[in-house]
Amino acid sequence: MPLRMKLLLIALVAAVFPLAGWRFVVQMETTLRQSLERSLLASARTLASAMPAIDPALHQALASPSLHARPMQVDVAVDGFDDDWGTWHTAPETLSTARDGLPARLMVGLGPSAVNVWIAVDDLSPVYAAADGSLSEGADRIVIRVSDRFGQRQWLLPRNAGGDLSAEPMAGSDGRQPSFPLPAAMRSSAEGYTVELRLPLADPAMQLAIDVVDMPQRGADLPRALASTGPSGSYRSLTRLWQETPLIRSLVPAGTRLRVLDASAYALARSGSLRPGSDSPDDDELSVLRWLRAVVYRRLMAPPLASSSGYGFNELQLKVPQIDAALTGTPSTQWRPAASEASVILSAAAPILLDGDVVGAVLLEQTSDALLLWTNRALGSLLLGGLLTMIVAAAILFGYAGYLSFRIRKLRNATEAALSAEGRLLGNFPRSSAVDEIGDLSRSFAKLLEQVGAYTDYLRTLGSKLSHELATPLAVVKSSLENLEQEQLPESARVYAERARSGAERLGVLLRNLSQASRIESAIASAEAEDFDLRQALIGAAAGYRDLVSDRRLDLDVPDSPVRLHGAPELIHQALDKLVDNALGFTPPGGWIKLGLYVTPNAIELAVSNNGPPLPSRMQDKLFDSLISVRDGRVSTSPHLGLGLYIVRLVAELHQGEAVASNIADGVEFRMRMRGMAR
Repeated sequence: MPLRMKLLLIALVAAVFPLAGWRFVVQMETTLRQSLERSLLASARTLASAMPAIDPALHQALASPSLHARPMQVDVAVDGFDDDWGTWHTAPETLSTARDGLPARLMVGLGPSAVNVWIAVDDLSPVYAAADGSLSEGADRIVIRVSDRFGQRQWLLPRNAGGDLSAEPMAGSDGRQPSFPLPAAMRSSAEGYTVELRLPLADPAMQLAIDVVDMPQRGADLPRALASTGPSGSYRSLTRLWQETPLIRSLVPAGTRLRVLDASAYALARSGSLRPGSDSPDDDELSVLRWLRAVVYRRLMAPPLASSSGYGFNELQLKVPQIDAALTGTPSTQWRPAASEASVILSAAAPILLDGDVVGAVLLEQTSDALLLWTNRALGSLLLGGLLTMIVAAAILFGYAGYLSFRIRKLRNATEAALSAEGRLLGNFPRSSAVDEIGDLSRSFAKLLEQVGAYTDYLRTLGSKLSHELATPLAVVKSSLENLEQEQLPESARVYAERARSGAERLGVLLRNLSQASRIESAIASAEAEDFDLRQALIGAAAGYRDLVSDRRLDLDVPDSPVRLHGAPELIHQALDKLVDNALGFTPPGGWIKLGLYVTPNAIELAVSNNGPPLPSRMQDKLFDSLISVRDGRVSTSPHLGLGLYIVRLVAELHQGEAVASNIADGVEFRMRMRGMAR
């Protein structure tokens, strides 16, 4: 019976059970997911409707716009750099603009005893205050206004070239002026400037207003652009992010995480924690087994999960599609992967409404088993019989498939080991006696490899045969031409005789090259290794090459210390001759050739580079094969058979390395990577 018929019959028997089980698991999984989604979304809606009523502080923060203050453990050092803000420099607030618009961002942090403020302004046309501090109101400036139980106060911070400075007190609308300046620092850049300052925290209920003024020129009557925390004259209260009161903590169930977000998606309050694992507290199964089931389920059966990016518990602002939808009045649920493969996270977002307007959102998150189906023990028992049947059928199918795979791999390994890198046939290819398709394929491979081996051996000895067989006829031709030149020939006939002699000489060079390649292959096969200094050998070879390069420049780059290599120095010298001869053939007059020796952690690299035309991309992988040349169409004084780089490759492989070629900025480079001959 053909192999494909065997596989088809086995697959038809085993396919019924997985398909039925797949459909059942998907339906039950969908039902369980929907049940959990409805439950968590109902909890989120309940908290969203009750949260403003039970927490006055949250109600005020949601009802009126405020500045979001980061809870900081220490007050920052006022130096104009944001390195001491740590992770608090993310999610800055954008100040509202007027007139032409002035891009400005604000960060506020509540420290133990001060309000830390960071302002970044994009302004490409600076207008500085006078050096003596005068004309401050005619330059670019920042006005800081504070309102608390002690009254209203304001300070002026004019723009200067940068450095430590102070925000000077200004008279307020009631004529009162603060008695102290504010420590501040300003840093200028090509895009604008940044300001860092610190306000004393005298009243926790203080309100803050900041105006950034951009003037067209010093002393102008009207500013060009404005950026502020709100409409002119209005103050905004400070709302601490990540609040966690005992009341909020009591509303969060175990294994659930709560976050309350305002209309800008900033996390005003948070509480709870996620615990990856099973939803069943009495689950006594091995955690490794549960993890394995979850991995299989998630990879093969689970529906796609949403991205976890942007949901970190330490995010100041949640800019994710689910929160964006909730802030437009659309509640939703979403599944995403947890840190553990055995768990997933279900999140539900519901909008918070005040007087019919969406003022924020509640985000509830809960950890569940990645495979919800297995949390129901009764359902697991029901599926046990079907699973056992599926396992038996799958074992039979996989066992037979494994046997076929073993035979195919064995055939592949035998095929790969049948030929060497040079194309020589190694040993006898095993012929299978099986009567199926794999046996037929094995016998066909054996027949094909025999033919390839015979043809390869013929090509390998062709050079030596040609050089031997053509040597005598060529000698006869050359002697005849020499005798002919001694005769009295007319001038027209002498031209043809000279051409014939030149062609015979070129043919002689070709035969010598073929003989040389055969001799080098034999030398490589019988080479004996020795320890020698490759650096000194390269320096000596370079001295001999300087007489050959004529008007070209020869550079040498070698290490300062000796480079010891266990190898065949004569063969390496011959390979270097081939590389230098190749470089001379392609380097234009006045060009350069460079010899380099480099020691890397894994090999010693001998490099020959030259300027000239780049290598054709289609030939880079074939340059080191036998009888391959890229000199087509080039004028050359001697014929080339494409054996030079082939010899370079053989020498590199003898030293447990490889030869590579690549294009460089203004030329080409050939490298021999060598690790030394086997001892």
